[in-house]
Amino acid sequence: MKIIHTTALTDQQKNQVRSLVEICKQKEPVSLSAPSEDGLDYFLAYDHEDSLAGFLFLYFTDDQICECTAFTAPDHRKQGVFTKLLNMALDAADAYEKEEKTQVDFCFLIDENTPSAMAVMELLEAEYWYSEYKMARACKPEDRNYLSDLQILKKQDAETGVNIYEAFVAGTVIGSCGVLPFEKEDYFFHFEIREDYRGKGYGKKFLLAMLSLLYKEGNQVTLQVSGQNFIARKLYKKTGFQTVETLSYYRY
Repeated sequence: MKIIHTTALTDQQKNQVRSLVEICKQKEPVSLSAPSEDGLDYFLAYDHEDSLAGFLFLYFTDDQICECTAFTAPDHRKQGVFTKLLNMALDAADAYEKEEKTQVDFCFLIDENTPSAMAVMELLEAEYWYSEYKMARACKPEDRNYLSDLQILKKQDAETGVNIYEAFVAGTVIGSCGVLPFEKEDYFFHFEIREDYRGKGYGKKFLLAMLSLLYKEGNQVTLQVSGQNFIARKLYKKTGFQTVETLSYYRY
């Protein structure tokens, strides 16, 4: 078995990864996907016929967490593919810790509706940590008519090129939100109100102002929220968001 480590998938590798994800989804319920942008640590396992037998990717977050997601082809399971990939991933996490002079929490990101994933978590004795919910809301014509007393300014992150929106009250920044635009979807992330402005209704005002600002007919807005963040989930539900996916983190 040949294993390739890369942080930039080729077009051929992207197609192979997409195909394997679809094969896994045909076998059992799987809501996870595999992003193809550069910067993720991908480990690709090929069999003797040069077919993709499995892959694993790592994402190192800013808050010292290493998220691990893995897919193994159904006809290559229980053959040591995942074990080999995991050992290489753990070595990569160790190397990252040494290079960055820090410690990371190594965790698996899984869909609890996937029987094979749950079986692996039990076998590894991985500990349930917390869940995140993907929520979505379709753009509505009435979104365009929302009038806000907040001033919203857009800027671009110099390092990532991501659009960041800031909300102002009387010249003071009271909140911010990142937005990743896709063809039919805007993905909100790091939606936050400054602590001293919380509990005053600014969260709802800022969210509705963003929905108005980014309105496009036929589009939807998606976001992820931690199961531990009850206040944020309540806000999103109040403004029409519905849970479409539940992802769970297991600490290893």
